[in-house]
Amino acid sequence: MALDVHVVSHTHWDREWYLPLGRFRQRLVALIDELLGLGASAPSFLLDGQSIVLEDYLAVRPERAGELAAALRGGRLEAGPWYVLADELIPSGEALVRNLLLGRRVLRGLRAEPPSVLYCPDSFGHPAALPLIARGFGAPVVIVWRGFGGRRWPHGDTARWRAFDGSEVVLHHLPRTGYEFGSNLPVDPQESARHWEAMRTELGPRARLGVVLVPNGADHHALQSRRDEAVRALTAAANPDRVVSSSLSAFGTELDVRARSADLPVVEGELRDSYGYTWTLQGTFGARAHEKRDNAHVERLLLRDAEPWSALAARSGAGSRTHLVASAWRALLQCHPHDTLCGCSIDEVAQAMETRLADARAQALGIRQDALLDLIGHDRVEARTRPEAWKPILLLCNPAARRRGGVAEVEIQVPLRHVPVGPGSGGVSAQLRHPRAIALDDGLMPIQVLSRTKVDRRVESPRHYPRNELVSLVQAVVWVPPLEGYGTRAVTIGSRRPPALVVDEPVVATETVLDNGRIRVEIGERGATLLDHVSGRRVERLLWFDDVGEAGDLYTHSPSGRPPPPPELLGARVLHAGPLRATIALRWRVPVAAGDARDRRRGRGRRGPLYVFTRLSLDAAAAVLRIGVRGENTAPDHRLRVRVGTDVRDGTVVADAAFGPVVRQPITVTAADSGIETPPTTGPLHRYVTVVAEDRGATLFSDGLAEYEAMTDGGIAVTLVRAVGSLSRNDIRERPGHAGWPTPTPGAQCLGPFAAELAVLLHGARNPPTIDLIERTADEVLLPLRGETVRAALSVPQPTPGIELEGEGLAVSAIKESEDGAWLVLRCANLLDRETAGRWRVSGAIREMRRARLDETPLDPLAPSPDGIEITVPPRGVVTVLVR
Repeated sequence: MALDVHVVSHTHWDREWYLPLGRFRQRLVALIDELLGLGASAPSFLLDGQSIVLEDYLAVRPERAGELAAALRGGRLEAGPWYVLADELIPSGEALVRNLLLGRRVLRGLRAEPPSVLYCPDSFGHPAALPLIARGFGAPVVIVWRGFGGRRWPHGDTARWRAFDGSEVVLHHLPRTGYEFGSNLPVDPQESARHWEAMRTELGPRARLGVVLVPNGADHHALQSRRDEAVRALTAAANPDRVVSSSLSAFGTELDVRARSADLPVVEGELRDSYGYTWTLQGTFGARAHEKRDNAHVERLLLRDAEPWSALAARSGAGSRTHLVASAWRALLQCHPHDTLCGCSIDEVAQAMETRLADARAQALGIRQDALLDLIGHDRVEARTRPEAWKPILLLCNPAARRRGGVAEVEIQVPLRHVPVGPGSGGVSAQLRHPRAIALDDGLMPIQVLSRTKVDRRVESPRHYPRNELVSLVQAVVWVPPLEGYGTRAVTIGSRRPPALVVDEPVVATETVLDNGRIRVEIGERGATLLDHVSGRRVERLLWFDDVGEAGDLYTHSPSGRPPPPPELLGARVLHAGPLRATIALRWRVPVAAGDARDRRRGRGRRGPLYVFTRLSLDAAAAVLRIGVRGENTAPDHRLRVRVGTDVRDGTVVADAAFGPVVRQPITVTAADSGIETPPTTGPLHRYVTVVAEDRGATLFSDGLAEYEAMTDGGIAVTLVRAVGSLSRNDIRERPGHAGWPTPTPGAQCLGPFAAELAVLLHGARNPPTIDLIERTADEVLLPLRGETVRAALSVPQPTPGIELEGEGLAVSAIKESEDGAWLVLRCANLLDRETAGRWRVSGAIREMRRARLDETPLDPLAPSPDGIEITVPPRGVVTVLVR
């Protein structure tokens, strides 16, 4: 069979990696300048499937915006559909959607459109939901390299990839050398003939549809010199195979057309196994772990706080904040390129990522705060002019789309004195005492104070200087009656002594016991034991730590040396005795492994132990135990993990992932395949991982650490620190050869503080009610009821209604303004393997409702219903609704 060969010239552009952004951008500007200088005679050139390179270019060459736009519209340049080429296994499914939305927005700003191909040339694996995401953006073809290929997959370069909801795409798989397969094509006819013979040997047996892609480019490569001559030489050498100078769009279109009538194998699930074919690089989930945790915090803040509250404020009549939300997402998404988010870059890149994360967090918090004040009708300008009329309130918020009450975490500010700023503000004032008592809602709301500090806080106004005050900042928990989903309620803050705190199901703590009538935790010499009062289940050695020497690099974990002695529990003390929240603090001495012998010879040998502090917290009436971990890493070249025990031995592992959990089995490979790269026993961690047997299950929730391992004894290990000092090494037994450029990365030793917030839930076997319980508990753990002080309130606002989602197994995915600001976007995912009926309840009048694609393209109208927006979600499906 003769082949149709599409030669697509491209560059694979890591925005930052072994050099920082500024230096790589200089090379990018030179590359695009050269391409634009070729004019209409230039071949089509692919800017790596991402549009951020266009922003980077125009940041330096704004005067060439017109030429760049013309080249994109004329097909001489291609970019997108992604904004950045992200790691796809760490971000949530919604973050991948925002990535594609922003990529499209950048291109449309230049009056161009992205290719209808999801080009993913170097991501370190791909989520099971990617076909669903691609179809939601009108892309029928996905092109991948890592994560697929080898003995455990169907042979050939093309397959149908099916998501759990039935969405299918044409999956095209790159050759073993990936996007570099056609780099530096020979110009000499004889050399070209030899080169094509080797290429044909690999392409021919894999070509299921008779059409193949030859990517002509490599990392940070400009257009090949004498490229047209090289293509002509290849055309002659390949005869009778047909060679065409092509584009990504043209190749994707032909592949899609041929696939429609072809009998292709079907693959499902995650693509995390290319062992024996090419490096999969699944060891990056523990690298620079604190940055991945920070990323998860900001992502959750945008998705479940900033976007919903700003959408509700806009619906109530306040102005749209779509532009501000897009700006915050832009800062966050610039942290998502795979070399950045995976942590496998130089220290300067990691530092830049942390700066962007801080910026995105500040933007998201500002959006949330301003939207909430708009929602309750607070006028900051008027309030700033009338400090004598202030009536401080505690604004309680429910950042979940279901009605709930119970324990809420609140921050109460009690003014101590005005603190002037500017000329005449010098001098030392007398120390003021914290208020002895705080009463909420005229003493009707039970409150338990956790801590008190003195800090400066300001009341802001867009037309005045801030008013600064020293306040007593009280961290507390309160018992809140049920609040509507995304509803608010304001209560007054007073200083009179409240009545005695009475709780129906209190929690109590001693130095050896936590108990709330549902869960009991017992502290012994070797740690904690968990007892479930209802089922009688008992988990011994609930909490443990393990440490191992590290001989790897930022891509690959390589354990070394002898295991150190076991950790030692040094003591326990009660932090909070109840009745709303009880906490016991445990102090551990954790010996550190000696590290790699090669590094010991460099003077980086044995270190002293680490001292790790854990908090076990239990709330009144709660079925979940919270576990906080804090410590300071003082040692290089080791991996430290916290292990949380369960009583589910040899269970099935179900891990949260993009648009719903997936079942994960250990990847086992042949000795020959592991000689190229050995698969790690760890996997990517989103919000939770479940181990389940026929009669029982347990779920561990994480607030952002991204690597776990499910142990055969039922324990789940989460990586706290993986300390390494090199971007890449070529002497690792698990992966011989350099995966990147050898560069010292002392910052990747992660010396300094580390932290984690975890929670464990014991439950029944995996069935629809349990799946629904796990999802609701994830909200309880990661999105608790919260309250914050509005110190300058002039009145007590009325409660505000919000948005609720009903339906067993339905999980909120997005509540936001549409990209054009014309609609309220509501999206949910069905976590069950059966069709589920559900309902959105939205306050206020509804003029129009439509179903939509993921990219917010309106589809068929929905009929109005007095009971809300009724939806039917297919098994494991995702449904988007537009409302106005």
